[in-house]
Amino acid sequence: MVLYGDFNCPFSALASARATELEQRGVAVVDWRGVEHDVTITAGELIAPDHRDDFERELTEVQSLLAGGEPDRLRLPQTRLNTRLATETYAAASRDERPALRERLFSAYWVDGLDLNDAGGVAVIGGDRRDQQTAGRWQDEWRALPQPIVPVMVLPDGYVSRGLGALGRLARMMSDPSGGNG
Repeated sequence: MVLYGDFNCPFSALASARATELEQRGVAVVDWRGVEHDVTITAGELIAPDHRDDFERELTEVQSLLAGGEPDRLRLPQTRLNTRLATETYAAASRDERPALRERLFSAYWVDGLDLNDAGGVAVIGGDRRDQQTAGRWQDEWRALPQPIVPVMVLPDGYVSRGLGALGRLARMMSDPSGGNG
């Protein structure tokens, strides 16, 4: 399956954690593709009070979606993240390196509060190369989908599951790998 997500989205962070779990169990092969769902965010932009409230609501909703055993690890960041650098860095990694790098990028922002707009900080996490072409292709593919939000899951049969539907499908796959398609 293909999953599109943004490193600054807590719902995408949950989708990523679930995808990692499914991959580790051998239940699914996931082609995670990073996208920028809000290209208007500038690098290092402090979270304004209205956006802080939105982030807090989203984090509360993500907490309510956690299945038994899933850790509540996401914390409110101090800045809004422009994810172009993180996405291009992720795109430059080999397929084998991507799952671990993806989790490190999500953790760096959502758990450790690091600024992923800083090339030096991203390099420390393990990303010292950039692939603008692949990241641009992923962005174009995602934008071409009907109602492009994040996360978006595209199943092998072409079925597209969006947002909370995608998270629910991933949760069902975790609890019953044969029944996650409902």
